[in-house]
Amino acid sequence: MDTLTTITILLITLFFMATNGVADLSNVAQSLSKSNELQKCENGLGTKCGHSIYQHVFEAGKEVSKECCNRLMTVGKDCHDLLTEVTIVYKHLPEKKAKETWHKNDKAWNDCKKSVAPSPRGSSELQNCENGLGTKCGHLIYKNVFESKTDVSKECCSRLLTVGKDCHDLLTEVTIVYKRLTDKQAKEIWHKNDKMWEQCQKE
Repeated sequence: MDTLTTITILLITLFFMATNGVADLSNVAQSLSKSNELQKCENGLGTKCGHSIYQHVFEAGKEVSKECCNRLMTVGKDCHDLLTEVTIVYKHLPEKKAKETWHKNDKAWNDCKKSVAPSPRGSSELQNCENGLGTKCGHLIYKNVFESKTDVSKECCSRLLTVGKDCHDLLTEVTIVYKRLTDKQAKEIWHKNDKMWEQCQKE
């Protein structure tokens, strides 16, 4: 189910709850104000990781991967809680089941927090990659991958090949997560990322 459909159903549900005295109109207004925030949270996690975390919290799914834990840490605890809150309301979970779900929600967050650095931008591996490229070349490669195509000098290509493909991919991955790109946008960026690498190999 896509985000718009989920939000629409949620808000209709809340409206009927309000008209039946289960919730007041201020709660409905509050939920309406959260819709944009909810979209940003879902975009930040992406479809694959959003599904993985949903299964882990609501359906006793597999452990959350390190990649998805990184995304979860980047979007933050408020987003994690908001997605759980919306789903609990949408699924009409009874109080006991909701309490169990919140426990799993917090456990998933704490487990992810232990398995990855709070922010991938602070890792020593990332720092080494950035240092290897240098400010000037890092900026040129960033512009080529994330903005408009620009010429990258032989010097910068040489630096990129020296730090390696893993570094190139790591810098792109971290920036995609940091910018909270949609799956479609991320796919386009990965294409440009690989094209940049192939271009430098030919230099």
